[in-house]
Amino acid sequence: MSEILNSATSQSNSKQTRHLHPGVIAGFCALLLFSALAATINTKPYMPPKVAQKYMEYWLIDSARQVAGEVRLKHVRDIEPFYLRRDYQPIWMDSYELTDAGSSLVQVLQETSADHWREYGYSLQALMREIRGISNLPKQATAVDVLLTDAFITYAQQALNKELLPDMGESDHPSYRKVSAIKSNGHEVSSSDIVELLKQSLNEDKLSELITQLTPNHSGYQALREQLNHYQKIMATGKWYALPPEFQLKEGERHRLVPHIRWLLTQYGDLKPGAFSWLFEDKELLMESPRADESVNLNKPSFKFDKYLVAGIKQLQGRFQLDQNGEIDAPTLEALNIPPYHMAQKIALNMKRWRHLPRNLGDRHIMVNMADFRLQFKEGEKTSLDMKVITGRPLRRTPVLAQTVSTVVLAPTWSVPRRIAIGDILPQIKRDPKYLDRKGFSLVKSVKGIDQYTSAKDINWKKMSPRYFPYRLVQKAGQGNALGDVKFVLPNDKSIYLHDTNHPELFSRDMRALSSGCIRVEHPKQLADKLIAGQQGWNRSNIDSAILQNRTTHIRLQKPVPVYLMYWTTWVDDNGNLQIRDDVYQRDLIGSLARNSKKSLAL
Repeated sequence: MSEILNSATSQSNSKQTRHLHPGVIAGFCALLLFSALAATINTKPYMPPKVAQKYMEYWLIDSARQVAGEVRLKHVRDIEPFYLRRDYQPIWMDSYELTDAGSSLVQVLQETSADHWREYGYSLQALMREIRGISNLPKQATAVDVLLTDAFITYAQQALNKELLPDMGESDHPSYRKVSAIKSNGHEVSSSDIVELLKQSLNEDKLSELITQLTPNHSGYQALREQLNHYQKIMATGKWYALPPEFQLKEGERHRLVPHIRWLLTQYGDLKPGAFSWLFEDKELLMESPRADESVNLNKPSFKFDKYLVAGIKQLQGRFQLDQNGEIDAPTLEALNIPPYHMAQKIALNMKRWRHLPRNLGDRHIMVNMADFRLQFKEGEKTSLDMKVITGRPLRRTPVLAQTVSTVVLAPTWSVPRRIAIGDILPQIKRDPKYLDRKGFSLVKSVKGIDQYTSAKDINWKKMSPRYFPYRLVQKAGQGNALGDVKFVLPNDKSIYLHDTNHPELFSRDMRALSSGCIRVEHPKQLADKLIAGQQGWNRSNIDSAILQNRTTHIRLQKPVPVYLMYWTTWVDDNGNLQIRDDVYQRDLIGSLARNSKKSLAL
């Protein structure tokens, strides 16, 4: 009996097992299928080397004049042998994706050309079109690699040959040296030189580092890069439009365009999101103004120019150095109406100005921003001095310089640069021969290489002219001297230096482009203290004594300090705010800043 029961039980279990098989198998198959799909999704498409070689050869040999259908390669004679040695394998692409170095290069090419200052020759339109449409197509992926290499060679040549430096070649201050003395004999970097750089970087697996080395590394440049990307995103939204001409608004007033003003201030970073949104149920209405033909109830809170918007307007006015009255007046309207496209151009051009500077600015250095009329003395990350400066007037613009203060002169005499002597002082002497004595000038003439002083009474001033004036003018130290009490010597061939002034009242002006080219500093003795600090035998008491006695004294600095005379009309301050200044020297070379935008919305 027990055997029968055991047999029956066994058969029953066997049947149950057979009945479970279909469900188990189905579940197992589903699990396998899901795993396979997941693996497929997470697997990066792969381009076999033979496929890459096939299309690389096609672009470099068969279609070098029509890469991506339209681009004629500029450096194909250097590029083709370069890829040949690499078996025609990509360097910027990892199969169908940009490598980190490739992404960095695209960013640099875009930001470099964003100012439209010149034709850069990167074929960016075709390049970006191909990048957007890569998918898993080897023909497009290899075209992107070839285009990037061609663009990189062009960019690297421009960077290393100093072709990306704005504000150069101005004739405001001709060099006083002979042309032969300053003619450069330096080697111009060729495309073959760049290819060698590429080879070396690839061999050392340092392609990303090469991109970095060709781009300014300063925090100011990186901060402007973020702002450039931000303004390009604003432009891409398609929501920007200018406010109408002569538009005005004060606190408490209501207008159908208030939501758009709120949107503008939020985009520009002057109105922080969330500071006001709790007041409104529909947050979309906060930022979108109604259509011109749409009737609205202006009594709604979203149409009121309230205290939050007033605060945002004041923030914007501060960034533009406007009167911070919190009202939308004519200057504020102009600032609000700068199209993102123009601001992006302005930012990109100011990014290039960082290329004038060395990668290491020095632990202690002086930074002058001519567009902001300010000087800062930097010690590490700390700004230990911050003062106003007076720069060259628009017809005698202070040049961009990167030099060092090597000598501080107390109670300086002034050897008048010839451009000032014949352009400014000679006409006054001819009108009033006593001008020289009254202002403390001496006449010096070189006779057989020896300086000789000449009396003004012995000169027939009627015969003197800008073409014939064989004298130098030297102003004695003391009260009335144009250089004031202190001069800071910068080695350069344009007679540009920093100095005190005998007209300190000019520092009260907002627009301080008033000098003949040199930089007048607001607090020269404080600056001298910083530079001379630690040098044996010198302190503030010694400095004051030399000045009081009109004893001209040259103090050679034991540790010369770098000085950078720069021109930034946009920069990011320590609080992360984009600062904008007037282009007083007309150096920005970009279009008008939307004084009459065609996209202005009708009232």
